[in-house]
Amino acid sequence: MSGPKIDLVDLERRRREEIERQRQERLRKIREETGKLNTEISKIKTQIDYIDRHLSSLVRNVENEEEMASTVARLKEVKAAYKGRLTDPLEFNVPADPEAISGYTHKLAGITKNAIAGYSDEVKPLEERITEYNRQLEIQNKVASISKGFSGKVEAMDDIGDFDLAARMDSVACSDIEVTVKEKAAQILSEIEELVNSESVQESDMKNLLAIADNIHKKAFETNASFEAAAIEYNVMKAGVVRSISVFDEIYQDYYAEYVVYLDSINRKRTVPMDIMPKKKYNFATIEELQAETALLAQESKTASEKNYIREQIDDVMRLFKYNMSEEIVLDTNQVGSHYICENKSGRSAIHVHISDKKQVMMEIVGIGETTSAPVNSSVSGIIVGSSDLDEREQNNLLLEQGSFCELHPRIIDELRKRDLVFNEKSRKPPNVKYSKKVLPVAAGNNAIPAESTLINVHAAERIRPKGLKAKLREMKRE
Repeated sequence: MSGPKIDLVDLERRRREEIERQRQERLRKIREETGKLNTEISKIKTQIDYIDRHLSSLVRNVENEEEMASTVARLKEVKAAYKGRLTDPLEFNVPADPEAISGYTHKLAGITKNAIAGYSDEVKPLEERITEYNRQLEIQNKVASISKGFSGKVEAMDDIGDFDLAARMDSVACSDIEVTVKEKAAQILSEIEELVNSESVQESDMKNLLAIADNIHKKAFETNASFEAAAIEYNVMKAGVVRSISVFDEIYQDYYAEYVVYLDSINRKRTVPMDIMPKKKYNFATIEELQAETALLAQESKTASEKNYIREQIDDVMRLFKYNMSEEIVLDTNQVGSHYICENKSGRSAIHVHISDKKQVMMEIVGIGETTSAPVNSSVSGIIVGSSDLDEREQNNLLLEQGSFCELHPRIIDELRKRDLVFNEKSRKPPNVKYSKKVLPVAAGNNAIPAESTLINVHAAERIRPKGLKAKLREMKRE
């Protein structure tokens, strides 16, 4: 019996519990550091939004004034420069080591501090020039412009393209109603602007807030009593929205940490690590979506940790028998599970190990051929050549190797059992020339990286946020 040999492999309960304990401890440390990291990322994004709002408020009434043309042009240059300084550091690969994460957090903090100081210094004289030109801009700075489409009713909030929140704030501020009502209305509209721009606001809350904003605007032109009723309605809703944002942020921190630990697990022993970033907050329209993906990711991470342990034990045992576990190879761009080639010192043959996603382990003897080039538009790093493509000498030599592997395989399994692996025999094939095959290493294609949609779970790429409300708000804010 020494054709391909297939076993179902699992871990003993105590070993599985220990692996999970270690994973949870690592997760705790990563979550702590990524929490600090995301706080700094949020600060940078807030500063970017501030630069956008600040510039818009400065140039709103003077952008088309000939006297201010050079000043406005310079402001736009400063804006582009500092937004670039703040945006570029956000494109990074999340480190898997807690200390490295902490280091990058401090780096971002320094970038934010310097950018805030630099932007203020360069903008100050330009701002003074514009303020001198138009003294009324102070009011405009308090009610930063943002255009939003809105139909007036929560049920019909699908199209928000015509909702001009800035215009309504301006009209409230410039109307003849009592000053206290004007100030309250402007404050509420400003708060709503901040809430709907939060990356953690749920889609349903965003629609409801826009409905409230429309109502506040309308009531501000009516009696004090009607406005106060609208304000009370807003305050009741605001409390729930703030709670939901807090819950969303907490769950996102769990998701983010799970992602870092998972990515570290699948990058073990890869010479070219994958560097795909976790999803952004706005990729999740609801708390339920985020919870579901976090749970799926946690399960994938747990499975990856167990597979890593299995692979490490196979690697260790193979060394006992003078074989070396090679880098993972890709035999098919659509392959399921992982393939490894364990070469012996003679270099004449190797053990091909396949570990499926369901923890099925297959071992077989293969020959090692000359390096070849990859097929066109392919990312494979190895090609299997079957018996029919080998000459008689190669077939017979590999048949002899199969016979030798007949005695070696049980010893490999015995050693693995000592390392808390449980094997259940599924299939044993006797030596046969039809199982004679060899692997041709491919010069290009090593460490092929799968698409992001296949990295975590198959449902991720299907999630689409209806109407992209947050994206639309951002676009309108820049108009």
